[in-house]
Amino acid sequence: MSMINRSRRQSGLSMIELLVALAISSFLILGITQIYLDNKRNYLFQQGQAGNQENGRFAMMFLDQQLAKVGFRRRADDPNEFAFKALAKSAFCEEFKAGATLVPAVTKSGQSGFCYRYQPAPGEAYDCEGNSISTPSDPFGTADAITARILFIPPTADAPGTLTCSAQTIKLNGQEIVSGLVDFKLEYGVGPTMVGKREVEGFVEQANIAGRPVRALRYSALMASDKNLRQGDSKTLDDWIALYPASRTSLQDNDKDRLYQIAQGSQTLRNLVP
Repeated sequence: MSMINRSRRQSGLSMIELLVALAISSFLILGITQIYLDNKRNYLFQQGQAGNQENGRFAMMFLDQQLAKVGFRRRADDPNEFAFKALAKSAFCEEFKAGATLVPAVTKSGQSGFCYRYQPAPGEAYDCEGNSISTPSDPFGTADAITARILFIPPTADAPGTLTCSAQTIKLNGQEIVSGLVDFKLEYGVGPTMVGKREVEGFVEQANIAGRPVRALRYSALMASDKNLRQGDSKTLDDWIALYPASRTSLQDNDKDRLYQIAQGSQTLRNLVP
């Protein structure tokens, strides 16, 4: 018998087929990676804006609540000048004239804030720091006015900007209420000095109050997210700088591609306008 040798050919991937497969798999990996990065960027963007919205809403709610107390007096028949005595300028607040219930705070560079007064309402009462306020048991009894200060502390390289409050015994910085602010501006609604004219003539910066009574307050906060969450320019930041050009340098130097949102509010002070 003779044995017949048969040659056998093994089938498999050629080099070209292997390179094509590697190229396709590389494109798939790149596509999946890009989708992951886009989703992550979108998630961080949404989280950053959600944080700005939440901080802005809370800041406005807090300011509205505190300003609603300004000028409250327990006895409606007491004139403002009797309920709120004159107070000299201190290390924290500008001078309160008799009857005045809101004045600018004494601030350092980059800070802004205001001081305000009110008499505590009958019953259980707390100040802006959460501390209880002693009130007379008689709902019509007189009570000493509470003085409080709201202060914006600008951001630093190590900490975000904050809005703080201190009441009764005013402290240097006070209790932090909300963070995430990079700028905070106040405009004071002033009226005529003529007795009996209870109206707001216009809104001015602190330097232009010029002894006129403050009867309303307008407040604006620029909220900012963590850095590196934005691609391109920010229209919100440009709009803020257009409103407040003095903040241009500090904001642009510390931009670092943050997300921004503006929160604004205003309040007319109690018992000072019809």
